[in-house]
Amino acid sequence: MKTVGSKHDGPVSEGLSHVDYIMVMDRAYAKLERLDRYKENGQSFVIRLKDNVHIEKPRALRRQQNPNSSVIRDITCQLGTTQCRSEQRHRVVIFQDFEGREIRIVTDLMQVTAEQIAEMYKARWQIEVFFRWIKQHLNIPTLFGTTENAVYGQLFTALIVYVLLKWLFDTTTSAVSKHAPLSFARFTRLFSLHLLPTEWKVTIQQIIQFYNPVGVIFAT
Repeated sequence: MKTVGSKHDGPVSEGLSHVDYIMVMDRAYAKLERLDRYKENGQSFVIRLKDNVHIEKPRALRRQQNPNSSVIRDITCQLGTTQCRSEQRHRVVIFQDFEGREIRIVTDLMQVTAEQIAEMYKARWQIEVFFRWIKQHLNIPTLFGTTENAVYGQLFTALIVYVLLKWLFDTTTSAVSKHAPLSFARFTRLFSLHLLPTEWKVTIQQIIQFYNPVGVIFAT
């Protein structure tokens, strides 16, 4: 989940509960009383625990050993200290990420393997990868507006431009790369400045004429 940042993510998450879905979330949402409430209400969840959350009275779950698994432990336990402890017992799956760090996941799901729990949480990382890709590849230094429509409009416009430029680059590069090789980053920069090498301009015009029989003029 991504928000506009004007409110803390924790309270915002309260409005996202839906018993038909599994909530996969990061450490900011792992409040002990919230985990108990989710379990009581039948709200399935897969949430990463904060590193300082204490595990109390752990009991190992039976599981089929997989030598290629990244899972270290699969247990049920209470969470927290005597001052603040969960009333419910929760399942905790501990696995190693690709850097060898231990990731602790709390969940109410009992009918799936620990490896599947780990994969559910890993899938959430793809959201972070996507947002990092947007920051790295789309030229959006400032937002023209802050309303939902304005943000979506600018974002989708940037995505469309990126896809069109990438398609044009991939379609052209095989024909001219031997004579005037360019990286995609340099291609987009020269394209925007109208400074592409002649070989690129000629090939692009040929591609445009092939895919644009109605005669719309594109500046290169």
